[in-house]
Amino acid sequence: MPVSDARPDRLPDLRQAMRRIADAVEALPDTHRDLAGNALLNVAAETLIEEVGAGQAAQLLRRLAALVEHGLQPPQSGAINLTRCDA
Repeated sequence: MPVSDARPDRLPDLRQAMRRIADAVEALPDTHRDLAGNALLNVAAETLIEEVGAGQAAQLLRRLAALVEHGLQPPQSGAINLTRCDA
């Protein structure tokens, strides 16, 4: 689902995807688990660029970086709405 098509009614789908990904990371061998964050970031960035293009992906990642810098963490039960944030 492209970022631009995100809808509040898809939040249960997002939660399920997040749980499945977290379970997959936990199932990794200990020797690979420390690489999970980097691997997920690479996959996420690539997918984001494919879905919205490099320019919008960069804008969203800048917004996310600013929020993280200010201490915001994504809630486990939902998502950070990057379209509402000014970074």
